[in-house]
Amino acid sequence: MRIERIAVYLGSKCGNNPAFTDAAFKLGAQLAQNKFTVIYGGTNVGTMNALANGVKQNNGTLIGVIPESFTQKNLTYNNLEQLISVPDLQERKATMEKLSQAALILPGSYGTMDEFFEYAVNNQLGHRNNPILIFNPDHFYTPLLQQLDRMEKHGFLTPELKSMIHAFTTVEEIIRFLTTND
Repeated sequence: MRIERIAVYLGSKCGNNPAFTDAAFKLGAQLAQNKFTVIYGGTNVGTMNALANGVKQNNGTLIGVIPESFTQKNLTYNNLEQLISVPDLQERKATMEKLSQAALILPGSYGTMDEFFEYAVNNQLGHRNNPILIFNPDHFYTPLLQQLDRMEKHGFLTPELKSMIHAFTTVEEIIRFLTTND
């Protein structure tokens, strides 16, 4: 099955390294150019905004899923094909996961980690069997990837479950994976 719809989880801040914003923009552009539908948090801030700009400047399809309280704060990205307003962050995660065929994790904070681990747990519980891609620009996620190795080494994470997670350091590697694994 060709992956067509990708949930992208990333930051509401840009971080202190321009490489993270650049990576988000470039990823959005390449996803759009390769005709993937991008499902993301729907906001106009942080690396989420950079991703959205990359998608839209390349005529891509962008679906935003945003909690109602965020729309009241003028955080909504204005140029979406579809905006799905949900009551809270829990429903946002569930909706994004339901709409997607894969998850793509970019640098972020607590929310991004929560989204990553919930997606992984739902794979583990058999609710989904979708690949999880970790984009690791400037080695941001190297300590997390080492922790996953440690969890496997000590018998807490099975090789089968760990094999659902794929790490990449370039946008080109991500696109190659997504376009050759159908």
